[in-house]
Amino acid sequence: MDQRGQATPSVDRTVTYQEDPPRTWTRICLAAYALWAAYQAFQLLPDQLTAWLVVCAMSLLLLLCLLAVPLSKHLYHRIRLADGELRVGRERLPVASLTPVSLAAAAAEPDRAALRDYRASLTPAQLKEARRRTNALTRPRLVGGAWAVPVGMEELVVETAEGTSLVIATRDRAGLLGALTRARGSEAVGGRS
Repeated sequence: MDQRGQATPSVDRTVTYQEDPPRTWTRICLAAYALWAAYQAFQLLPDQLTAWLVVCAMSLLLLLCLLAVPLSKHLYHRIRLADGELRVGRERLPVASLTPVSLAAAAAEPDRAALRDYRASLTPAQLKEARRRTNALTRPRLVGGAWAVPVGMEELVVETAEGTSLVIATRDRAGLLGALTRARGSEAVGGRS
């Protein structure tokens, strides 16, 4: 029981889940930069140290541009579930605050392929009307601190006990949803304890 006399939901604190962005692109960019700097060193050093430093600095600016999205995904969309707490980017949410009904609703959503096929079957007028209705609705808040869900990631919409709708950007929607359901306990499976 909490201070208000209400039963506190049970949470399985042993459930852990981790989702880190892939680092392949970052490794490729860093290796290419290192090879470029070494090549330029062989061409320009020791006679033209200033020219080599300028080339490396300009190349570093390009490297930072290429790594902006992976760094952003690492900061804002890294997911960790441990000790009854969900960490998404800079935010922390207690798993107990997520409603079992929203987890069950998220599990019942059709997969992306079915939605793509449905959208493809709409006429232009139907598609325009669907977009108008969707834009009229308020958008749930994106968890983690980012502005939008990056390309290549899926949305998981959950609701808190306070009634706030939240969007979590994830690479493995089914894995995260399964971990949240297991962590939330038996309540999430049928709405009963």
